[in-house]
Amino acid sequence: MIHPTAVIHEGAVIGTDCKIGPFCIIGSDVVLGDRVELMSQVVIGGKTSIGDDSIVYPFAVLGVMSQDLKWQEESAMTGLTIGKRCRIREYVTIHSGTPASSGTVIGNDCQIMVNAHVGHDCQVGNGVVMSNLVQVAGHVEIEDNAILSGGALVMQFVRIGRNAFIGGMSGVGNDVLPYAIYDGTPRAVYRTINRVGLMRHGFTNEDIHAIHSVYSSVFKDSEGTVIDRLAKVRKEVKNNKYAMDAIDFIENRSKRGIGTSKNTDA
Repeated sequence: MIHPTAVIHEGAVIGTDCKIGPFCIIGSDVVLGDRVELMSQVVIGGKTSIGDDSIVYPFAVLGVMSQDLKWQEESAMTGLTIGKRCRIREYVTIHSGTPASSGTVIGNDCQIMVNAHVGHDCQVGNGVVMSNLVQVAGHVEIEDNAILSGGALVMQFVRIGRNAFIGGMSGVGNDVLPYAIYDGTPRAVYRTINRVGLMRHGFTNEDIHAIHSVYSSVFKDSEGTVIDRLAKVRKEVKNNKYAMDAIDFIENRSKRGIGTSKNTDA
């Protein structure tokens, strides 16, 4: 089902049972999976692929050249990959990668809401939700099932841990711990464990308690260095994979630091 006003350049690959609405423009290096729907006036450029059963709403612009001042013509070929069953809402912009990475990647089952922006070379996991007006700068990494509330701003090279929740209008300049809630302006800080979100994803009380123990050792315990405190708490939570993942994030995956805390129960 391709509307007669749609422009599909030679070389584009269109999967089976796709729906391409009025005034859509699809570039020559674009690949659409099966049952992809472009509602209307969607522009897809560069080396972009979109997975099966995804829907793109009107006026979204995907895979075009990034705003990186170092962008070169060959940068377009690093491209943009969007996974399966994604929902890309109105006026969303997602830019192609640069030679600094293998491209911009959006995982499966993501929902990116109205007027959100994802910059070049970002790596977004599965099940991520970005609410209206979320702005994500280049080279950001967002792990699975993170939720970014409306108007959140994320600085370049930040990493956001899995199952994290970022409050609306927050400025994210440091890395965000997995399984945690961050919010605040001008800069978001750690508040507490994302209990509700974790319970919705099947985490047990034991899991939540173990993660809480790790973050209490970081933010509340004042004895020794953070490394010393993590070494101590590791012995207590070593049998819990989520708590160990939290420790690994702090020790190995965080590049911009985890910032400070204004929490009430850590």
